[in-house]
Amino acid sequence: MSLFSDSMDELLPQMLSFPPHPPPPQPLSDVDYDRCIKGLVQNLNQVAASKLTSGVSGGGDLLDILDPKINTLPYLYTLLAHIAGPQAGKQANSATSKLFAPSGALWLKMVEFMDQFDPVQVRYAGQSWRRLVETVAKVARAASNPMVAVQPIRTAMLRLDPTTSCFTSTHTLFARLCLEARAYRFSCPILDNDIYHFPTSLAKNPINAPLLCAKHDSSSAYINSASGLSDTLNHKDHLQYFLYGAMLYIGMKRWDRALLFLEFAIISPTGNTASMIQVEAYKKWVLLGLVLKGSPLPMPRTTNAQAARLYRSIAKPYDAIAEVFKEGDASRLRQEFEVGRKVWQDDCNTGLLLQVLEAFRRFAVKRLEKTYAALSVSEIARRTSPDPNNQAETEHYLSSLIANGYLNATLIQSSDLSYPSILRFATSPTTGPLARSEAQAYEELVEQTARISKLTEHIKETDRRLAMTKEYIDWAKRTRKQKDAGGSMGELNHMIEMAGDDYGGDEDMMADL
Repeated sequence: MSLFSDSMDELLPQMLSFPPHPPPPQPLSDVDYDRCIKGLVQNLNQVAASKLTSGVSGGGDLLDILDPKINTLPYLYTLLAHIAGPQAGKQANSATSKLFAPSGALWLKMVEFMDQFDPVQVRYAGQSWRRLVETVAKVARAASNPMVAVQPIRTAMLRLDPTTSCFTSTHTLFARLCLEARAYRFSCPILDNDIYHFPTSLAKNPINAPLLCAKHDSSSAYINSASGLSDTLNHKDHLQYFLYGAMLYIGMKRWDRALLFLEFAIISPTGNTASMIQVEAYKKWVLLGLVLKGSPLPMPRTTNAQAARLYRSIAKPYDAIAEVFKEGDASRLRQEFEVGRKVWQDDCNTGLLLQVLEAFRRFAVKRLEKTYAALSVSEIARRTSPDPNNQAETEHYLSSLIANGYLNATLIQSSDLSYPSILRFATSPTTGPLARSEAQAYEELVEQTARISKLTEHIKETDRRLAMTKEYIDWAKRTRKQKDAGGSMGELNHMIEMAGDDYGGDEDMMADL
């Protein structure tokens, strides 16, 4: 039975009682906090939604009384009760529409909550938190204005997990919203954070498992299959995230990061087939290889052989473009582009093909660096420009390559305007406008060291989480049965004991595999 009173006036003080405010001189221990908040959640689950929306005596609304920063869980439950009320009704009127519409009263409450909620408290109500996030996205789409949901959802994701390093269904939802809104740069605070973990399926009631409210080194400690902070994931979810993310990076012309995301999609395990999402990723990957590297890329080594054959079978026009690009015939490349124009349009890759054509000219200029120390602009125009007679356009183009960091060279203009300008290539990477100082090289080394250290910590956390999964415990039990229980098995026995006794009936479940 609920410990909450039937009277809303008596219910309110109980809702405000946890967490204690102002905070006591001696903070609650993790054990006490965990016990109290679990009791709060249990009781909130027993309160009827109609009671939460009925307000208190005198006409006060709970959403105006509760503080989302402090009373996060009661506020969240009340907010969802308000959302469910109009949505559950069959007769939606104009007042209800205005209430839900962006800038409406309920919308503003939802956005306020997402900006201020206590990230520790929502770990205990993950499914409710996710439901609110998905509602914000749904309302924005219904209003044909996905942009208004981008920032609130981004803020909510970063409040829950500042690293966003554990993949969730919200990652894919957010990336798609950014793509629909063409909010390319708004996506960077999420996309730029590497994914190190996926929600795991933990052993049931593992002994010594960390409490949700404890301080964790990794968000994967509280984002798992049972937390509700992510919907159930399948292979399409992360494929879509990497494809959407790559498209957002393409919109920002961050080719290297886009290429990395596409490669993640291409090499994902597929069995003996491939998803059409992966085929679309492969098409863009082929084109981006030309834009970034100036030549067709070899298929990543870890790509499934059957999937690779399927990619090439469906994406033949793209591989044909790559081969023509490699041959170095500008006129034929233009012809291939025109012949396949409908293909590029149907695949929404026309803009990327135009970048390929521009890259062809850029790499044609860079190849001259291997043969010449300096060359006149008129000669470069003759060799690389679509209009060899337009030297002014070629000189402007070369200046833009140097300014954008594509070309390590210097453009020397003659005092006599009757003489053409000269492009002088840098003699080594340590000279010219792109030369790096020792301080810059040292800074890059420090950044690489920090990334390696960060990756090492995530690997340790992954190993620790793996040891708590059902699959690992099943394997460990089978291994223990096959070997003598000697001193060398001490650590393995300890890991099995940490999982608790919940696996007694499943000990032989995978023995024949």
